[in-house]
This record gives sequence, structure tokens and C-alpha cells, in this order.
Amino acid sequence: MQLLWREAWIKPLTDYEINSEYCSHCKAKFTDFSFVTSCEFCEIGLMHDDCANSHILQKHYQEVVKKISRYKEKQLHDFQ
Repeated sequence: MQLLWREAWIKPLTDYEINSEYCSHCKAKFTDFSFVTSCEFCEIGLMHDDCANSHILQKHYQEVVKKISRYKEKQLHDFQ
């Protein structure tokens, strides 16, 4: 099974490397090609990409708002 890490680039992992066959959020088994990520706010473990979006918005909404406000005023470079 190949798990594809959600980042700016895709890092293929095997379930053996990460020692996880199941999503920490929905408890479903990862499929042959699953996009996975983890929560930056807690140690819940690996989740499907969609599950991570739900988890973060449900459990860490205030932290997301704080993070957005912290970076809101920073200017972007011309190429961004």
C-alpha cells in the first residue's frame, strides 16, 4: 500500500514505514493510494486528507483563526 503525504510535494510512504493501516479519525483502513496527513495542533496520528480537514475545523477552529490572524499582516513576495 502506498500512502501519499499531503504537503507541497508528495512523499510516498508504505504502511510499514509509518506503522499505521487505519485512519485515526474515521478508523477506516487506508486504500492502495490514500492521501494522508496529520494534525499540526495535536498528536492524533495519520488521517485521510478529508478527515484531517474535518478534524481540524471541528476540534481546532480557534487555533486556526489565531494562526490566520498571526500571518494576515505579513506581506507576500512578488512571486506569491
